Amino acid sequence: MSDRKRVTGPEKSVAPLLETGSVPAFIFNPDRRHDGRDVNHLRPVFMKSGVVRQANGSAYLEAGKLKVACAVYGPRQNQRTKISATKGSLGCDFKFSPFSGGRRRSYMKDEQEREYSLVLEQALSPAVRLDLIPKSTVDIFVQVLESDGSAACLAAAITCASLALADAGIEMLDAVAACSAGYFESTVCLDPTGEEEAHEGGSLVLSYMPSLNEVTHVIQSGETSTATTVKALELCVDACSQIHAVMQQSLIANV
Repeated sequence: MSDRKRVTGPEKSVAPLLETGSVPAFIFNPDRRHDGRDVNHLRPVFMKSGVVRQANGSAYLEAGKLKVACAVYGPRQNQRTKISATKGSLGCDFKFSPFSGGRRRSYMKDEQEREYSLVLEQALSPAVRLDLIPKSTVDIFVQVLESDGSAACLAAAITCASLALADAGIEMLDAVAACSAGYFESTVCLDPTGEEEAHEGGSLVLSYMPSLNEVTHVIQSGETSTATTVKALELCVDACSQIHAVMQQSLIANV
């Protein structure tokens, strides 16, 4: 049995990387992004399921600098007094690690983390067969280890949580894949990074079930035209289909 109260430190230490000199000003160019992608290309995505042995299901997602981990516990008996006798419930917890971004975050939940926890529940609930687990709850804990864009973190959390639910054996209608898009004047940029996000005029996060061709959740911020929004939705739908293929490969590899 492993001792869960102690965390074994690394055998070797690594010297920290120090930034030297002045950082050049960021200028967004849709024809040439800083990481070499086109506006309609995703960052390379890596996923792995079954990374937390103590959990019923777990997953890890990495896309560029973005790193997200998720653990799922349950189904287990709901301890709340007022519960539905016919359907179960999802308990979602979204948290940024204090060291995840350039600004150190508090250990206590802030308003953004509470909002993302609610969005996570709304995006995953239509896909989970809650009618098969009455009077039960499934707890989902998402931890952002390294952040690279708020909208991208939310999309990665939804995708990672869906993969962890599948790893836990929770019956679902389909796996939920999510993707983000940013608005830069008349240009729609898919999967914007943190640097790009600071200069965008708005964003869109789409949660999608590719096998059923159904959208589970859409959240948009900023002002834009109807044509631009439709273009962003089409780009995100195509990107979610690509992410869904990676999710399937990860589950097959774990089996």
